[in-house]
Amino acid sequence: MEKVLLKFGFGEKLRKNIFAILIISVGGAIIYGLPYFRYDYYDAYLQVYHLTNTQVGVFGSIFGIFGMISYLFGGYVADRVSIRKIIVFSLIGTGLGGFVHLLPLSFYALVALYAFWGFSSLFAFWPACVKAVRMLSDSDGQGKAFGIFEGGRGIAAALAASLAVVAFRMGAKRLGDTLGMRYIIIFYSVVTILCGVLAYFNMDDEVVNDGEKISFKDIGAVIKLPAVWIIAIVTFCNYVFTLSLYYFVPYGTSILGMAVTSAALLAAVKRYISPISNIGGGCIGDKIGTGNLLFISFIVMAAGTAGILLLPLKSSTIVISLFIILYIVNYLFYQVNYSLTWAMMEEGAIPDKYSGTAAGFISTVGYLPDIFISLMAGKLLDVYPGATGYRYFFIFLIVMLLLGAVFVSVWKSYLKKNKK
Repeated sequence: MEKVLLKFGFGEKLRKNIFAILIISVGGAIIYGLPYFRYDYYDAYLQVYHLTNTQVGVFGSIFGIFGMISYLFGGYVADRVSIRKIIVFSLIGTGLGGFVHLLPLSFYALVALYAFWGFSSLFAFWPACVKAVRMLSDSDGQGKAFGIFEGGRGIAAALAASLAVVAFRMGAKRLGDTLGMRYIIIFYSVVTILCGVLAYFNMDDEVVNDGEKISFKDIGAVIKLPAVWIIAIVTFCNYVFTLSLYYFVPYGTSILGMAVTSAALLAAVKRYISPISNIGGGCIGDKIGTGNLLFISFIVMAAGTAGILLLPLKSSTIVISLFIILYIVNYLFYQVNYSLTWAMMEEGAIPDKYSGTAAGFISTVGYLPDIFISLMAGKLLDVYPGATGYRYFFIFLIVMLLLGAVFVSVWKSYLKKNKK
């Protein structure tokens, strides 16, 4: 295994810590199973817990708003506290919250539980993961490291979702959806806690040294770094595409006439192709430069979205085939961007001691589209029914992707200037 990794250009530090990165990767996927599984079993979740659509929406708002508020301060904590402790406590705490969900909770108790999950899985966990991957890999292998991290997350999420379906069916066959839902919660709770235990035994107790601890005032120093702002805006543009992915398949089924079974197959296939672009993109990014590959990706995604926009509104095998090809190409390059964005921190020479705080600030700005993209898309589709609403939304998306390419160009100029 060592020889294979060496052949593919994996540095000594990355080879030594690859198993730890994979553990963090799996944990980074599994920890969000409990807060988000309700979307995969939406109708059953409503019925089992006697909830309205609005009440379930409140859970998402509580969880998301907490993330927006807490990322920056969670990043600050990640720069002062043992990374291993943050990851372990976050995973085990989130898993224990799952067992609480098994109790007969009222709506307000469930709101409190989702708020707790917002703290346990968002506050310091994500910045700690980003910092851990960065510190466990070589400076010239950041693309590979984050590619492995995101690729591992994709595989873990796909496998967990498949096993959750098995658990649900086992319970549902015995006593209906109520037991099926309980089996899912037990499955995710146990696996999340196990990930925490694995992290405890397979990560060094990395505690930031006294000389590297940052003060609260250092948050201001991080915010003043141009590199942090550029990465945040690039992340913002890419995350707009993340949330827009939910509208491509409905466009294919409702406007282009793609069969629902084809749409379901496409949704399943994309989960398994993401590791290819994550890891492959990371390796290519380390060779040709993160900025260069990011620029290419944004341009390809903009062209791919424009291609979908220009497809004839006629249901035919050729049109559906072209749509599927363009969708997969877009998804592949989107996943390249998703992993490479964090590799920009090393390329931009952001000090290691600021890694957590920088990741927190970048997440705060970069994930702002959570607040408005779904609302904007829904409004456009309601006001302009049919293809027109989708076209307006896709035009907006193309503009955001081109804006991402512009800021990647700014990034490349910034790097040249600083090298001089």
